[in-house]
Amino acid sequence: MTGALEGLLGAPVTFEPLKHKPGRRRTLRAVGPRGGAIVKIYASERAATVAARVGALAAGPAEPIVPQVLLCDPAGRMVALSYVPGTPLTQAVVTNDGDACARAGLALGAWHAFWSGSVPRCLKPHTSDREIEIIDERSEALPIETAERVRVLARRLRPVWSCPTVVHRDLYEDQIMVGDRIGLIDLDDAAAGPPELDIGNLLAHLELRALREGNGSAEAAAPLQEGYVASGAVLDPLLLDRCRRLSLLRLAGIHREPELLTLAASPGGRKHSARPSARGFDTPR
Repeated sequence: MTGALEGLLGAPVTFEPLKHKPGRRRTLRAVGPRGGAIVKIYASERAATVAARVGALAAGPAEPIVPQVLLCDPAGRMVALSYVPGTPLTQAVVTNDGDACARAGLALGAWHAFWSGSVPRCLKPHTSDREIEIIDERSEALPIETAERVRVLARRLRPVWSCPTVVHRDLYEDQIMVGDRIGLIDLDDAAAGPPELDIGNLLAHLELRALREGNGSAEAAAPLQEGYVASGAVLDPLLLDRCRRLSLLRLAGIHREPELLTLAASPGGRKHSARPSARGFDTPR
């Protein structure tokens, strides 16, 4: 790995760990005399698949910016990507920067509209059946009775959707960069799907942040959606709400927050003024 990166960035190359998801991937920042890169090392042999996805998205609109594939080493299970400049949208969310949130919404709408009807062939459709499978997988960490509630509710919510455009598939505030232009990062799981899936996932994460931190994070939803609408892109409000609620169910399994089930059980959302005292799902299976 180091030799390939030295050919790209010069020698010596230094590494800074950024993320580690055991059994999935490690993400590092690599810096050499000729520049830097984001390096992803996978536990499975998916480097070429990720490189193909990210590379195809480079043909998208000028905004949002997406990473460029600098190097792909399938044998080493490694991909090197260019930096996407800016600050995560998280900062705008917690500081209630409505202008930045609206800019992000506008760029997301433009992205979805650009790819509508012309999704790159290397991106597979993300069906509602697959979304239910993922929720089932995440619910396995929950107590048995709670996991069953999640699965039953997911099947009640499951819509039939088409896959007309490119979707990020894991969109939340940390994955959106705010700078001179809006950018997107961590596009490993990009797929074909409904735009409501991305926006619903983003709204669900804002609710999770508001629930945990007791702040006005959920208020970022309004300027985000206003910016999205201003782009001319269209969202189905019923499908959007179902996608948001499905995302809440998935997050309930990942983060073990019991109130997420309550939010997912009823249409619409609500704001949180304080962090609840619940300890989470701690009943043994």
